[in-house]
Amino acid sequence: MTDESELSPEELVEKMAAAAGETPPATLDFHIQTLFTQALMALGRVPNPITGKPIRNLPSARHFIDTIAMLEEKTVGNRSQQESKLFEEILHQLRMQFTLEQSSPVAPMVVEGEDDDADNETE
Repeated sequence: MTDESELSPEELVEKMAAAAGETPPATLDFHIQTLFTQALMALGRVPNPITGKPIRNLPSARHFIDTIAMLEEKTVGNRSQQESKLFEEILHQLRMQFTLEQSSPVAPMVVEGEDDDADNETE
């Protein structure tokens, strides 16, 4: 085992990142779950991690759902049963939520700061 003082700065950063678990695994499951989270954010179901406020952007949500569906189609025959089940469940959930959001009377796109601008106009 080598002493940490003998490691280059790059090696030390790499070792610390690996120990802290900062680098997620490069798996299909992780990628699909990342796209799922982004779709949920675009549907306004998960708040923006920076502002803490939900943002509803249906065109972006549709893009993420279509991307997951494309990956499902392109990976046919190359997935485990667990991965296939994940695709099925995630796409079902997202499509149902997208349909609910489409029928909602709220505008299809809410951009951060719109409410803030309206408040400023009345002052």
